Order: sequence, then C-alpha cells, then structure tokens
Amino acid sequence: MDAKRKQVLISLITAATVGAWLYFQLSSWPSLSTSEVGKLLVKTIGISIVAHIINTIVITIVVGLLGGRIAKDVTDERDAAIELQAMRVILVGFSMGLVIIFALVGWRDLGATSALLAIFLCMYAANVAGDLLKLYWYR
Repeated sequence: MDAKRKQVLISLITAATVGAWLYFQLSSWPSLSTSEVGKLLVKTIGISIVAHIINTIVITIVVGLLGGRIAKDVTDERDAAIELQAMRVILVGFSMGLVIIFALVGWRDLGATSALLAIFLCMYAANVAGDLLKLYWYR
C-alpha cells in the first residue's frame, strides 16, 4: 500500500470513528443548549485528534505486518493536482452547505443549536467526500 492511500484510509477510518461517537452523543440533540453543543463539538475535535493518532499507529503497524514495507511518500505533479481537486471539492461542498444553513437560519428560523450542528456536519461531510474522491483518484 502506498503512503497516499494509507493516509486517506486513516482519514476515512478516523471520520467513521468520530461519526459513530458523535451519532451516539446526539441522541438527545433537540434538548441540548447552545453551550452544551459547543462543548460537545470541542470534545469531538479532541476525540478526532486522538482517534487520528491511534488509527495512524495501528494502521501503520497492521499494514507493515500484512503488506511488508510501505512505499515512500513521493509527491509529484499528479499528487499535487489530486490534492488541489480534493481541496476544491471540500471547499465548494462546505461553502454550499454553509450558505444553505445561513438561508435556513434567516428564512426558516433555524435555531442556533441546530445551525451549529449543521455547520459541523457540513464540514464533516465535505471532508469525507474529499477523501473518497482522493481514494478514487489514487487508484
């Protein structure tokens, strides 16, 4: 497995881990206050960092045991183009989600708690979409 695919795999596994944790934390989200949602999102960021570190260590060990050596991380023009395209997809996806959320706040009286969660979920979904596209383009 090359280094680029390994990085994307680690990112997707971390996203799945954090998504599952957040799903179980949001069982009572309509009753959460804005400050509780803020605390929850800060905890989610911390858990994401810890999960990424743990997943990096575990996946590196597993890939090393199963697949032997990992190819060196060589970045060429193709890799830079893939990263740029993925970043564009993330930016456009998050921007569109943010505009839609702002429109819902203004026209549909979307509450602050729901808006905070929706902004976080738009960012989360855009990053997952970008990682899936990277995985597709690196094949």
